[in-house]
Amino acid sequence: MSENAKVNTISRRQFLQWTGMAAGAVALAACAPAAPAGQTAAGDAGGAAAAEGQVTISWWNQYSTPTVQEIAPKIIADFEALHPNIKVDYEITGGPPGGGNLNEVMLSRIAAGNPPDTITLFDSPAQFGALGALTAIDDLMGGAALAKPDAFYEGVLNTCKWQGSTYGLPASAAASAMFYNTDKFAEMGITMSRDTFPASWDDLRTLSDQFTVLENGELKAAGYMPQWGAAWLYPVWSKLNGSQIFDAANSLYTVNSTENVAWIDYWARWLDESYGGDFEQINIAGGWVDAYPPSSAFTNGISSMLVDGGWIMTDVDMPFQWEIAKLPVGPSGTNTATGFWPNWFAMPKGGVAPAESFLFVEYFCTQGWETWYRSIPDTPAWKGASRDVVTQGLIDKFGEERALDLHRFFLDYLADAAPMWDSPINNFASDTLQAAITEVMGKVKGAQQAMDEAQALIQAKLDETLQAA
Repeated sequence: MSENAKVNTISRRQFLQWTGMAAGAVALAACAPAAPAGQTAAGDAGGAAAAEGQVTISWWNQYSTPTVQEIAPKIIADFEALHPNIKVDYEITGGPPGGGNLNEVMLSRIAAGNPPDTITLFDSPAQFGALGALTAIDDLMGGAALAKPDAFYEGVLNTCKWQGSTYGLPASAAASAMFYNTDKFAEMGITMSRDTFPASWDDLRTLSDQFTVLENGELKAAGYMPQWGAAWLYPVWSKLNGSQIFDAANSLYTVNSTENVAWIDYWARWLDESYGGDFEQINIAGGWVDAYPPSSAFTNGISSMLVDGGWIMTDVDMPFQWEIAKLPVGPSGTNTATGFWPNWFAMPKGGVAPAESFLFVEYFCTQGWETWYRSIPDTPAWKGASRDVVTQGLIDKFGEERALDLHRFFLDYLADAAPMWDSPINNFASDTLQAAITEVMGKVKGAQQAMDEAQALIQAKLDETLQAA
């Protein structure tokens, strides 16, 4: 997910509001009379016959940047040229028509009986599918030309599934990696490559300590700082240490597994032993979440290593030479892992032109995303995408050879993706877990207590949500 589409995760209060809204939306939608074919339930929602033999469908999104305003109309024009019987009604203003929170307005429109036909989500379809807010597309995928069930990276497509049904398609799957400042490494006389980068947490910490500078308790420089604030990466760190956050097959959270508690304890000891353990001073020294200025410790040259998504290669002008590597494995892990942050396309429940809407979703998430990727480095989730299609911004910055190398690294790394984004309460769980981990880093609670408490809260919310749905 690039900065072109980057948004904050929802708060717990918002999630509770959405849960209630979704329950009401589904109930009302079930009672609402169906609109006649070729006619919207209420005016402008989509599916209306724009002209004889032509169907108009609506597309809602949260995009607003100049790049997207240039690229999206081209993708839609290409789609309409392939399907002259379909007209796509859309705007690119950063939210739904008329403004407001996209997800909240979507749920309200479902309840009113006039939802958009298609929508781009920055929260996983699994969340809304579990609440009954999206249309299952399995039958449509079965007869699709491009978007068949095996056409997408399995772990990425799983983010659209709940209890055996598929509620959307992933367009992108921008993977994460370890970025490291090769200028800093050269200053230290350290030669490093992807193949020789530390393969274990212990070796990473040993390397990291060579860069750390503490002066009178004040942190001046760091190697790698555990990223307790990057909540989207928690499933990755869990897998790296041999566990998982959520067991989708059994609808069970495993936050307080032995391996997860050990992971958080490992981070806490790292902060204590390598960085002095003063949580306030660590936070004053810089921002440790991502590469985005102005606060990023990595971009500002304070830290020498950072885990982030591949989108930062063009989103962020890093004022130094850098390289990437796969993530090292924890004491209880066996293999490397990566995370990803998709853009998802879905069809809200109650749309009146499902066949035409699916064709649009299918195109945008396959051939259309190749057009997108030429301008924005959001790695395609579609396995049919060409390995030779590279973001022009990468070529402009690094030359064609290096750009192709970076592109293929992230594309191939998706085979090691951790299970993530597949829970119906993903954002609630992420917020709760982040609060617990922060308490451990700040020495408010021990790892076992914090993870036990988080497990109880999250599993209770999952059970409540599933019962309501």
